[in-house]
Amino acid sequence: MFRSVSAALAALAVAAPSPAPTQDPGPAPGPPARAPIVEIRAPVVDIELRVSDLEESIIDADTPARSRITMAADILFAFDRATLTARADKQLARAAATLKQEAGGKRVQIDGHTDARGEDAYNLALSLRRAKAVERALAPLVEGSGITFTVKGHGAAVPVAANTAPNEYGQIVDNPKGRAKNRRVEITFSR
Repeated sequence: MFRSVSAALAALAVAAPSPAPTQDPGPAPGPPARAPIVEIRAPVVDIELRVSDLEESIIDADTPARSRITMAADILFAFDRATLTARADKQLARAAATLKQEAGGKRVQIDGHTDARGEDAYNLALSLRRAKAVERALAPLVEGSGITFTVKGHGAAVPVAANTAPNEYGQIVDNPKGRAKNRRVEITFSR
């Protein structure tokens, strides 16, 4: 078949697989690493879906557990007053429609909030009067739905924005936009 031994060896060299190239194994492994095990815990916060009108005068915020309707007090009330304005009617009608549709037969919490201007005791009383005014206006709008209300005033104790903020010089100054967000009435119910 082959005329010479060299031809046979050449044929074997072509047919035989070549050995894999050797790789540098790198440094020898050392001892296993040891470190303390740290348990990390953090509160679980519901993801909230927020829907707002352009002025943010009414905001609907939903989580899997609850719904909250936030109404700007500047739309509902005149400055330093707890009497509902004519502009409040539209916002209250929207809130009542949502309550009738989603909160029938449930307990609904109405919380009044103010900004931090003024005395704490005065703000607490004003926020309660405003929450009660919203309750009185909503009750006839949701009549027959089985909704019961609980009302609470918080004053400036639960802000959603800073009442003051640093200016470009680092001085703490009034924050009108933040204070406006803090003046609100929240209507909350479980889902």
